[in-house]
Amino acid sequence: MRFRHLDMNLLVALDAILTHQNITRASERLCLSQSATSGILARLREHFEDDLVVRSGRRMALTPLAEELITPLSAILSETEKLLAMRSAFDPASSDRQFTIACSDYVWATLIVEIISHLRLIAPSVNIYYQGPSSRFYKTDIDLLIVPDRFMLEDCHFLPLPSKAYVCIVWANNDLIGNSISLEDFLEVRHAQAYSERTTFIEAWFLKQFGKAPRAGITAPSFTLLPDALIGTHFLALVPQDLAERAAAHLPIRTVEVPFELPLMTDVLQWRRSHDRDPGLQWMRDEVVRVAAQKSKTKN
Repeated sequence: MRFRHLDMNLLVALDAILTHQNITRASERLCLSQSATSGILARLREHFEDDLVVRSGRRMALTPLAEELITPLSAILSETEKLLAMRSAFDPASSDRQFTIACSDYVWATLIVEIISHLRLIAPSVNIYYQGPSSRFYKTDIDLLIVPDRFMLEDCHFLPLPSKAYVCIVWANNDLIGNSISLEDFLEVRHAQAYSERTTFIEAWFLKQFGKAPRAGITAPSFTLLPDALIGTHFLALVPQDLAERAAAHLPIRTVEVPFELPLMTDVLQWRRSHDRDPGLQWMRDEVVRVAAQKSKTKN
């Protein structure tokens, strides 16, 4: 097929060349000879009136135009693949479709892993892939996005997921903190917190309510590593209840009552408006909501 005098098959080759920036590796991916791939590159250079890849020392590098082509090219190939894969109906039992999800490490650990386990029973050939944080939602072919409701994208459809309460956790052998803790002690004791470049929702809430935020003793690379960071310390961590229960199942962790009511955490499931009628994505959205609801019902 040709579009504006360009063979559309060349776009697949262009993607391989821009990805690997190496004729040999691009040839292997395309199952072509190096001379054939070099010929394709020559045709692409003629069409775009640009070298696309040039030698820089001992390596090849992309030209500025080639850098600009990466994102729209990826989007075109992804949407084309989805277009060709669409059917009037979706059969999960026989489908080998790939679904991509953007979410936090916390959502992956507490929800997505359960969804994957659930799908093995009803859709054994369906694949789930993590595709980066929410900031990459519009830059890649991500199908679904799960984010806190305060960060949801306004121009996308969404479904709310069950809310979760926050709880405090400490090392099981922490002899400085009992089964409960006062507000004063809570604000004075050192906390294990996840690294963040900006003020978190919880920190902002504490500043508004009490004029001060919990005092960080250590910061962990990610939210899900907070329970591990407590082991052998007198630190305290504030985490969603499902993460606390997951940690307590395999770590010496216990919960601590707090003398105040914290706001609930509510995530939303989002997708592009253009994908609203995709039967496969409709099914996947239903399964995500179903597993999240069942998980919440079981905990309560």
